[in-house]
Amino acid sequence: MGGKERSSSVENEMLVLAGDMNGHVGSSNVGYDGMRGGYGYGARNADGSRILEFADGLSIIICKTLFMKQESKLVTYVAGSVKSMVEYINVRLGYKAKVHKIRVIPNEECVP
Repeated sequence: MGGKERSSSVENEMLVLAGDMNGHVGSSNVGYDGMRGGYGYGARNADGSRILEFADGLSIIICKTLFMKQESKLVTYVAGSVKSMVEYINVRLGYKAKVHKIRVIPNEECVP
């Protein structure tokens, strides 16, 4: 299989990237409206901008920003008065229509 054939078949496969990306994409989609929805939490930081640039480069969308949610359903990390949304699930833009719901399980941690 040639390089072009292989890369085109990979591009047609469903890609899901999920995890703690340790950045804040914020609540504004200004500048990255194709890579994220219009919802989110807080302000964008430098790491959040890098996440959005990464998403733009791979043509993926940040699913958690697609749906309007209450704060308690957006926030994935709380430490005292600090709250943030750093865990994301991302899919290729072509699979956006297949995403119907993203849920946060409050007070759940992967590592105790």
